[in-house]
Amino acid sequence: MDWQAAININRQALLRIVAALVALVHSSKAVPRALRHQILRVLGPAESAARRMIVLAARFQKSVSNVSASSANPTLPDFATFDCETKTPRFKLFDPRKRFDWLNEQPSKHMLKALPRISVIGVTNPVFETPKQSHEDSTALTRRLQALQDALSDLPKQAKRLNRQMQKRKTAPAGPRRVPPLRPGLPPGFRQKPHHAVDHVLKECHALVVQAPAAPP
Repeated sequence: MDWQAAININRQALLRIVAALVALVHSSKAVPRALRHQILRVLGPAESAARRMIVLAARFQKSVSNVSASSANPTLPDFATFDCETKTPRFKLFDPRKRFDWLNEQPSKHMLKALPRISVIGVTNPVFETPKQSHEDSTALTRRLQALQDALSDLPKQAKRLNRQMQKRKTAPAGPRRVPPLRPGLPPGFRQKPHHAVDHVLKECHALVVQAPAAPP
């Protein structure tokens, strides 16, 4: 199998998806909450697919060519023009761990919000919830998109980062620091019935990681 071609095809597809997401948040510093949820629905699977691309690049680092973002997608915006912190965000190489909140025996913090609000006419004043802000700051989304775009623009560099992390983890004591970059089972953001192009890319990247030969010890 031509692993280099598979890596480049999926990387270019992810770069196009990132460019579309950037276009949604580039217009202003604040985005509507509904739009933010739509962006996160695509951004999460895109990050999972990128992690699997980095794992593949680490296994076949010699065969991965460094293709810049501008050559893969000429319309990709310049993140240097974004208003964000000076420190460049770094892409997270490890999947988020699975959460088992149902094992926590402590009562939920949201139980009080479910209690009914009862008022008596002429005796008590009705209590109304303060309407939540309809717009939210897009700085965090911008930084996540920048980190994802930077990672896809230089997969060999991210593969070296991953290899260094894995070498450190070999000498770490047993525990969370010894976990692999990809969590077992289906990847975060995976959907059995794809509804977006990113769902197909994530499914393809996950299949490539499963089929690819393991990295040498």
